[in-house]
Amino acid sequence: MTTPQALILGIVQALTEFLPVSSSAHLVIMQDYLGFKKPLLLFDVILHAATLGALLVYFRKDIGKMILSLVRLKEKSDEEMLNRKIFYFILIGTIPTLALGLFLNQWIKAMFTSVTFTSLMLLVTGTILWISKRKADSERGIEKMKTTDAFLIGIMQGVAIIPGISRSGATISTGLLRGIKKELAFRYSFLLSIPAIIGALGLQLREAFLEQTLPSHPFPWIGGALVAAVIGYLSLILFRKIILGKKLRIFAYYCWTIGTISLIIRIAT
Repeated sequence: MTTPQALILGIVQALTEFLPVSSSAHLVIMQDYLGFKKPLLLFDVILHAATLGALLVYFRKDIGKMILSLVRLKEKSDEEMLNRKIFYFILIGTIPTLALGLFLNQWIKAMFTSVTFTSLMLLVTGTILWISKRKADSERGIEKMKTTDAFLIGIMQGVAIIPGISRSGATISTGLLRGIKKELAFRYSFLLSIPAIIGALGLQLREAFLEQTLPSHPFPWIGGALVAAVIGYLSLILFRKIILGKKLRIFAYYCWTIGTISLIIRIAT
């Protein structure tokens, strides 16, 4: 892999990991058009680790508050109780994510090698985002969020292991459709993603090393990872503003456009 290729894939990962457009779809499509005949599993792991780092930095205050609320279990203030509630909801949402992830993992390799299938799933993501715009004025905060909400969002996160289905798009849209406030849907979606990403990285890392995909020249990979981390952090800032500004539907148009163009190119070639 050349440095320009690594940087391109790093930028693609960073811009699409958190925005609701499916980073897996873009990596599958981009790697195919850059001439890679099979998925770059280890490089994908490194890029996801880089954007995970950006995620941890962005939500460091929320994570810190949750940890402190668990340490201070005897503290019964409203803020501490709500921080604990978010943590418990993350645990609840992780259960269906884990179950579906393990179930779908046996087919994941085949999914990641099919540009046609991935492009079709992008069209599905666009539809999910479009439907969610109907709940642009959701009002339920964490104090009114229910166990059912957390479980359903977790199911959608599990489904999003399929390339082309945006994790953030599926989970945030589900939250909005359940009547959850936009700010909470944004926060919960990404906090819920942390254990899922860590678990997926563990599985991918094992497979990547088994396939012996270690780079002979690591510097392009390091450059791609650094780019992914920095731009990933900036994309989180941008995405929050877009959600609060009620402009989530623009990503529906984007997913439909990219999915359709990719399908046309695939059919034509």
